[in-house]
Amino acid sequence: MRKSFTVLSGIFLVSLTIWLTTTCRKEEFVVVYSKVTTVRAFNATSTTITVEGSIDSLTSAAHDEFGFSMDTLADPTVYKQKILAAGTVELGTFGGTISGLKPAKTYHIRAFIKDNNKYLYGKDVSFSTTAAILPTLTTSSASEIKATTAISGGNVTSEGDRPVLAKGICYDTVATPTILKNKTMDGWGTGSFTSKLMDLLPNKTYYMRAYAVSEFGVGYGSQQSFTTKNALYSFHENFNDNTNEWYEGNSATDTARLIGGIYELAFKQSGYIWRVYSGFPDFEVIENKDWEIKTCINISSYGGFVSFGVSMVGGLTWNSDDSHFNFFLVKKVQTLDRYSLGIANSYSYQVGKYDGSYTILQDYTTFSGSDSLRLSIKKANDKYYFFINNNQVYSSTYSSVSYDGVGFIVADSRIKADYLYIDQKDFKKASPHEFIEMKSLPGGHSIIRSFLKK
Repeated sequence: MRKSFTVLSGIFLVSLTIWLTTTCRKEEFVVVYSKVTTVRAFNATSTTITVEGSIDSLTSAAHDEFGFSMDTLADPTVYKQKILAAGTVELGTFGGTISGLKPAKTYHIRAFIKDNNKYLYGKDVSFSTTAAILPTLTTSSASEIKATTAISGGNVTSEGDRPVLAKGICYDTVATPTILKNKTMDGWGTGSFTSKLMDLLPNKTYYMRAYAVSEFGVGYGSQQSFTTKNALYSFHENFNDNTNEWYEGNSATDTARLIGGIYELAFKQSGYIWRVYSGFPDFEVIENKDWEIKTCINISSYGGFVSFGVSMVGGLTWNSDDSHFNFFLVKKVQTLDRYSLGIANSYSYQVGKYDGSYTILQDYTTFSGSDSLRLSIKKANDKYYFFINNNQVYSSTYSSVSYDGVGFIVADSRIKADYLYIDQKDFKKASPHEFIEMKSLPGGHSIIRSFLKK
């Protein structure tokens, strides 16, 4: 009997435990939220994307926001970037186009809805924008090509993704030029434009491209090329006026004036010479080229009367500054012809330089002269050639020109200069050329102790 009780008692306890467990279970509550889906992101451009989301279910709670969250990182939230959709919250799809994106960039997007103050998200969908569309344009061929300038231009046919902020021509002596070096600036926006290329080097091949700048970069047109003309610098002074500011003035020993198309210089001081010159800064451009300096002068006495045997000197100076100069001079001496008892003139020339002391390259050498003397100094290759009345009288090895003064020398005489010409020469005539007027700057005048031999 005791076993059976024990068994029955065990059965009762088990049943009681099961009943108590069942009847004491806590009731469970399930919270239900609205559901949103990120459907797709499509039709990407360099700056836009079209997106679509869907509200699949709605609860009775308040829904005051829905739209998309976006970032360059995965699983974006509204706390990074929130893009609200327009309209009322209801079941169905929603979406639109998002703009202001950056080209060639990967983004992540999720649809969201705010349900009972909680943001609910769809799945993460990624997309990439396309590369930026830069301006499209064409390059005009070069025209009006000169030694240092040319005309070109272009046409911006499309701005691309962003407005054109600047446009023009970029150019260089190497192919595929960019705006990092030489460029013109000729406006903005679409349409054609004209560009003037300045400060070019003579006889050089240049490459050029039209360019247009936008927020996203630089668009270039096709490459064009051209070759500038060979520059031949020249200066022609006929002394019709004093535009070039030659020295004018007078003192007890000297006179300088422009009158009737003549530059007249007179000087008399025993043992000294007088230099009058102007500065020509372009000489540094041509000094290693071939060139010619020429003038026509008439040499007479300082006053109305001249004693027999007195030297009257005049001529050209170049490579001049205050304390340096080269010279090509003619000495005229009046004598009495013992047979005819008339006045006879003898002529001789001298070539040299001064740099604190005199160096005579060719001492006075006689020639058959006349009252009107056409003097010419030609530099060709590595030689100097000296001409009087179109006849070569002397030549020497060329020495470089360091100073830009060119003008006249007078000693114990009066000279009248008809003109002064400086011309760069192209004896080989190897390429088309353009004459460029040399700049003239007021130079100076100075009296220096003479080197002359009577």
